[in-house]
Amino acid sequence: MKPGHRTGVLLAAVGAVTLGAGALAPAVVAGADSAPPAPPAKVALPQGPPHIPADAARLGSAPPAQVLALDVALAGQNPAGLAQAVAAVSTPGSPDYRHYLTAAQYAARFGPTATEVAQVSSALRAEGLTVGSPDPGSILLPVRGTAAAVSAAFGTPLESVQPPGQAPAIVNTATPQVPADLAGAVTAVVGLDGLFHEHAMLRPKSGSAAPGPGAGAPDHVAAVRASTPQACAAAQATAFGGTYTSTQMSSIFGLDQLFGQGRIGLGQTIAIVEFEQYSLNDFNAFESCYGLSSPIRNVVVDGGPGGPPGGAGEAALDTELASFNAPAASLVVYETPNDNDAQALDLFNRIAGDDTAQVVTTSWGNCEAMTAGGTLQAENTIFSRLALQGQTMIAASGDSGSEDCTGSDALGVDDPGSQPTVVSAGGTTLGSGSASSQAVWNCSFLCHGSPGAGGGGYSQEWPLNPGQTKPAGFPTGGTDACNNAAGCRSVPDISYPADPGNGSVAAYFDGSWGGFGGTSVAAPTNAGLFADTNQGCFNHLGRVGPALYAAGTGPNFTDITSGNNDFTGTNGGKFQAGPGYDAASGLGTPIDQNLAIALQGADGCPSVASVSPNTGPHSGGGAITISGGGFLNASAVTFGSAGTGRIVTQSEDSITVIPPNAPGPLCVDVTVQNSQGISATSPADHYGFDGDLNCGQGYRFVASDGGIFDYGDATFWGSTGSLHLNAPVVGMGVTPSTNGYWMVASDGGIFNYGDAKFLGSMGGQHLNKPIVGMASTADGNGYWLVAADGGIFNYGDAKFFGSTGSMRLNRPIVGMAATPDGGGYWLVASDGGIFSYGDAQFRGSAGSLVLNSPVVGMAAGPGGNGYWLVAADGGIFDYGSAGFFGSAGSIRLNQPVVGMAATSDGNGYWLVAADGGIFTYGDAPFFGSTGSIRLNKPIVGMSST
Repeated sequence: MKPGHRTGVLLAAVGAVTLGAGALAPAVVAGADSAPPAPPAKVALPQGPPHIPADAARLGSAPPAQVLALDVALAGQNPAGLAQAVAAVSTPGSPDYRHYLTAAQYAARFGPTATEVAQVSSALRAEGLTVGSPDPGSILLPVRGTAAAVSAAFGTPLESVQPPGQAPAIVNTATPQVPADLAGAVTAVVGLDGLFHEHAMLRPKSGSAAPGPGAGAPDHVAAVRASTPQACAAAQATAFGGTYTSTQMSSIFGLDQLFGQGRIGLGQTIAIVEFEQYSLNDFNAFESCYGLSSPIRNVVVDGGPGGPPGGAGEAALDTELASFNAPAASLVVYETPNDNDAQALDLFNRIAGDDTAQVVTTSWGNCEAMTAGGTLQAENTIFSRLALQGQTMIAASGDSGSEDCTGSDALGVDDPGSQPTVVSAGGTTLGSGSASSQAVWNCSFLCHGSPGAGGGGYSQEWPLNPGQTKPAGFPTGGTDACNNAAGCRSVPDISYPADPGNGSVAAYFDGSWGGFGGTSVAAPTNAGLFADTNQGCFNHLGRVGPALYAAGTGPNFTDITSGNNDFTGTNGGKFQAGPGYDAASGLGTPIDQNLAIALQGADGCPSVASVSPNTGPHSGGGAITISGGGFLNASAVTFGSAGTGRIVTQSEDSITVIPPNAPGPLCVDVTVQNSQGISATSPADHYGFDGDLNCGQGYRFVASDGGIFDYGDATFWGSTGSLHLNAPVVGMGVTPSTNGYWMVASDGGIFNYGDAKFLGSMGGQHLNKPIVGMASTADGNGYWLVAADGGIFNYGDAKFFGSTGSMRLNRPIVGMAATPDGGGYWLVASDGGIFSYGDAQFRGSAGSLVLNSPVVGMAAGPGGNGYWLVAADGGIFDYGSAGFFGSAGSIRLNQPVVGMAATSDGNGYWLVAADGGIFTYGDAPFFGSTGSIRLNKPIVGMSST
């Protein structure tokens, strides 16, 4: 862990009440002189009690004072319309195909209304429970209460039980009930099933540890393209007897051909679901072996998982395979405990709310038949949101064959892979190192490693998915698994080698290399494929299932036609592989380069990774090289307003082009066009005529005397540097156009320049505490000032959402940041405590940590789904979707850091010190500083353009 940096800490500020999104408001208790109201009539929810194993010890009633954290699932707006919208955006040929919604649009159209939230919250508080507020668009209403209060509120006894070898757990023993007037508004109470645990789909190979770095050699070396990451000697030494390196796997299934086209997941983010920790040392060792440098960060939900610090291997495998199979993608590991059914939903809900990942992968699951119906329905709503936002989710199908409910001979499938909007990934055995040698994985004895078989079969909950037909072996008549004559959702959709003995992959765990199998391999591997396929496209794959079935088998999949997944041998060989789709192997294993073409076009969407050289004269410039992907059929290369260049040569991943002439110094985005579209812009595609690489980027900082220092494309509009001030300047804000700014003094005086409007001030009025910062609204027609006691003063169209002005704080407020839509704001105290108001979501704080130096400021992350805090020693604390890109926490500074600003894309930030020294991280460029200049007064804040 880097000094001054904490990743994803989710701890509330000490002594502070965090309001707004995710906050818990106190229960309303009737006064002693009030007559007790008649208990409201209640109705049962459509969810029964969980299954309690026959050999579980029954320990009696749950301790009445034990506090439980639950989720009450709300129906939201228009559930039927949600299903229709998901079908429309995911069905090839639909007018709305791949026309996705933003998280804000989803919240407005399908999330619970404020009235619905208020009605349910009021009723639950009246039952003696403590109720929080859902994040925007979330159907999960956080609720806390003692076991006694929860039991009374939901009309169900709570019992302590303990299965053999497990810790005691609390479960409900009757169907939960809610007040009758909430019927239809509440769909489930989640978190009552303490026996619910997600299971890893990991099968290590026995005796596969590498004999030593550089020792040994693979016995089935396959030719690969030069652009494919190459395995180091230590990984190759593990690749024998049915174990393969990722390099070899990429050659067998055609991923190396995508790599050769430059399709490596540029601009993509993969969310990795984990219920255990992982070792960053293991991950870095894998990266070093293959020459990778994937950005990775953690998001901790509900306090994060327990267990060994390095996990048990699942998280190591998932992160490493996602990294290899999409080498340029960013990885975000979402971690949560594994103690009840609410925690998994909280994690999935967080991924949907953050809306930063284009692909989501999980190698964990639970028996569908053992999962409460209300939990499945709430999960389905969350996964529908992912689909409607264009996020693809893939899940391992399970490792116990067609009897995937552990310990049972009955047919069963795994959730979440059986969910309609999720891609289920099954398992094969790889006979001779070629894709055509595959059969269904099913090994129950004499196996090299853990016995297992690829999960597959029929859902008992969901009807047949679009594009699926009833395969051979489908139960008929009244024995239909989901009681639907048209057919039931069948899994898997696709497969990949999973046999530890014949088809395992080399991974680095607990300090050594080894072979790993299980359908855990299939999920992150194909998540990487989907990220590579997405590259450069504005319209991501989203719910890709219907498109997979539209692509059919033929040239896009290797059809698996032999073997079955009747792991226990008690179900007559169900299910048998055969030509076309089957419930043992799905459509087969992807032929990666062909499937990518079928899903996103012949040459893929263009994307620019680099421009070299990235500067040249404004006229008569020589040839430059553009690297990226989707270039073979590119028709034009455009240099912003300067026009198109002349293409000299082109290949799949490179274009040589002569730039056009420009009128003078100019910074432009270089974009490439082919039949699939135009490449998205990013700092990587900047080209500077006459050396101008600012491209609208820049920053300015302000001194306590109001002196302004501007760099890059930040324009000077005026200052108070020559004026006599009543009080020192303490901060600044910038207008949306960046063509103006405000400065605020500690007495609340406002100074406006450029297109920044004066809308009011506290200058000349009595303040309890001095002003310490400000933030502006999204349209620039309003602003807030914040005082050291957290008092808020709003002007123009800036609305008041709350303050800490009447609270006793442990430490003073030092800054604030507004959400992108202006519908909320965060306040930060010097101890790192966070106070959230309006639609500003609480993502964590440093309030309970011992800090080396006080926090001095903050900046909002991309989309308002996260934020950074910065300490005086340059330490960075990142939360939510805000990524960690580096800090000055371990550097000896000449002067303390006093503020920060983020880049427009959220992939970098600047820190500024009191002497005007600048520290740049991520994609934040350096434009200049006053670090070597003698200043009249110290720098107190900064803003970016």
